[in-house]
Amino acid sequence: QAGFVQGAISNLVQEMVLGGILAFLVLVLFLRDARYPITIALAIPISVVAAFGLLHATGISLNIMSLGGLALGVGMLMDNSIVVLENIFRHREKGLTAAAAAALGTEEVQRAITASTLTTIAVFGPIIYVQGVAGELFTALSLAVAFALLASLAAAMTLLPTMAARLQSRPPSRDAPARWHRWVQAPLDGFDRGWQAFAHCYHSQLERALRHRGRVVVGSLLLLGLTVPVALSLDRSVLPNVDQGTFTARLELPRGTPLETTAAAAARLERVLLADPGVAAVFSRIGKQVAVEGITEDRSGVHTAVIDVRLKPGQHTPRVLARLRPRLARATPGELAIESGQATALGKLLGAGEADLAVRVRADDLAEGLAYAEQVRGRLARAPLLTNVRIGTELGQPEYLVEIDRERAASYGIDARAVADAVESYMRGRVATDFVAFDRKVPVVVRLPEAARRSLATMETLRLDGVPMRELVRIRESLGPVEIRRLDQSRLVPVFADAVGRDIDGAVRSAQAAVRDLTPPEGVRVEIGGENEEMRRSFRELGIAFCLALLLVYMILAAEFESRVHPLTVLLSVPMGLIGAIFALWVFGAGINTVSLIGMVILVGIVDNDAVVKIDFINQMRREGLSTRAAIYEAGRARLRPIVMNSLTAMLAILPMMFGIGAGAGLQAPLAIAVFGGLLTATALTLVVIPVVYELLDELGDRIRLRLGRPDAQSLPAPAAAVAEATATAPVASD
Repeated sequence: QAGFVQGAISNLVQEMVLGGILAFLVLVLFLRDARYPITIALAIPISVVAAFGLLHATGISLNIMSLGGLALGVGMLMDNSIVVLENIFRHREKGLTAAAAAALGTEEVQRAITASTLTTIAVFGPIIYVQGVAGELFTALSLAVAFALLASLAAAMTLLPTMAARLQSRPPSRDAPARWHRWVQAPLDGFDRGWQAFAHCYHSQLERALRHRGRVVVGSLLLLGLTVPVALSLDRSVLPNVDQGTFTARLELPRGTPLETTAAAAARLERVLLADPGVAAVFSRIGKQVAVEGITEDRSGVHTAVIDVRLKPGQHTPRVLARLRPRLARATPGELAIESGQATALGKLLGAGEADLAVRVRADDLAEGLAYAEQVRGRLARAPLLTNVRIGTELGQPEYLVEIDRERAASYGIDARAVADAVESYMRGRVATDFVAFDRKVPVVVRLPEAARRSLATMETLRLDGVPMRELVRIRESLGPVEIRRLDQSRLVPVFADAVGRDIDGAVRSAQAAVRDLTPPEGVRVEIGGENEEMRRSFRELGIAFCLALLLVYMILAAEFESRVHPLTVLLSVPMGLIGAIFALWVFGAGINTVSLIGMVILVGIVDNDAVVKIDFINQMRREGLSTRAAIYEAGRARLRPIVMNSLTAMLAILPMMFGIGAGAGLQAPLAIAVFGGLLTATALTLVVIPVVYELLDELGDRIRLRLGRPDAQSLPAPAAAVAEATATAPVASD
């Protein structure tokens, strides 16, 4: 796995660097002056280096998940700096000096960015305490993102204002000719015109939405309701299928096959594998294997062989296997099982188990359990959604069982112990004397020749006290089990199978249908489990983490806004984000798994950042005397640019991870897809839905206070006056 791990880490570093570059280009487009994007971009290396120190202090190494957390957080690391610098930039456009704009601009948004950062970090707390696969996977990722965000918050509130205060005293005008080459200036001017058209369109849509608030709310609810059947149609599994560029072929010949025959069969398979143009190398292990803790189990023998296959760079394992399966089937004299994706070492280490599905046959008698397990294996092998069906208990090598007939031995006056000692002496031998040579003592063992000890006819000729041994013992042939598994004091025989594709629920239903009419004998019980049990456990744990994240975010926002209503308004961005996450997973065919669910939990802390910034500014404007609708329009004008910049930088930063190509890319792609889709819809709907809901809840609160007769109740403006004031206040265009 060393090559896979090295390639995965290298890909993550590339994705992190490329995401940072894309986010930087967004800042150049919006701010034009290169000094401002460079100032903001400094938050990335500062935060990453600080996160490295904190990760080292907590004993977390640089691995796929911790680096994945940093790659995920590249876009979020700029959010605080963007909000601070954009607010400073806005004050400098009003004519303030650099120092005054830096101080005032930072002071206005420090509460908002602190709350948004804490809400983002808060969602990672429950993830750390999640049990099972999700907890094992994402503890390092959660801590990496949390440490980097804390460092970015400190940089945005200290370093960034200091650097902004030292820039030139006169803010650069967006209409003044910049020192760019003409071939650069033309696209930038075109972007400015497009942005102003977008801002004008947004304000027009915001006015229309505030005039038809009921339609906006109903439309949002319908869109959310449409998401439910889409979510239910997605495939569900514990982990995404990670193409590691390797697979394993397990060959099993009839029991008792000599090692030489097994080696010859493995050599034929090697030739077939190496003949494929997509195979780079093969490595065969023939005979008894040493078990690796947590990865393999000791179920091998001289009749088995394991062939590890490594593919050439750029080759896709499913396509190579599709070519090889027919050829391998023709060249295999015994049973051949192919393991790839979750069944390989990475999946087992992550907790995916030996197979996607396991039918557990429990019986008091091992022979009955094995016989019924063979029937189950035959049924599952014909199921349409199952593949690679095999019995998980190795029966071992053929052997002879010698049972002493105690009654016959007693009739001859021979003790059963004497019979056992005689058989052991004939078969294993007896130490007759010791040969001493200087300082060595070599035992001299007297026993029958090898050929006689391996022949059943020998027992016909042996005698004990003149009595033929055949009169004293009963001999029968059997298979000695290599292992005996127990579950709740019952013998256990598992039947493993893998799902076609990644639809674990469909595979479980297919297995249930296959064994439904197969009646087990008395004393035999059947349970269907495997990866679906871990899936249900992980989903349950992540559901609890999602609810705890919502509660923590609400508590932080309630403390920030000193209100019980405004946090609910902010949290409405969460279902808006889930709409995009579900549809993005559906479009890309990623399905619902532990990784994509972690992305949805993370969305709880990310998508509300824009709503926090917007509602905080609305509250500031209302404290300055503006009405609710006028404050909404002013917030739309002043906060549109930083909200769009934040969302674009965050989405473009994870874009390389979403389309990640190479080793390990498939493990984190569902997380990036969920976050990207959630950010896209949350931003689009937050800009319109959140202001509408804010105004509705504000009016509802005023009416409640009026009915209660509180003296602090504010009179609502007349509808006509409100519309007139809104029309007069609403800007036509925005930067």
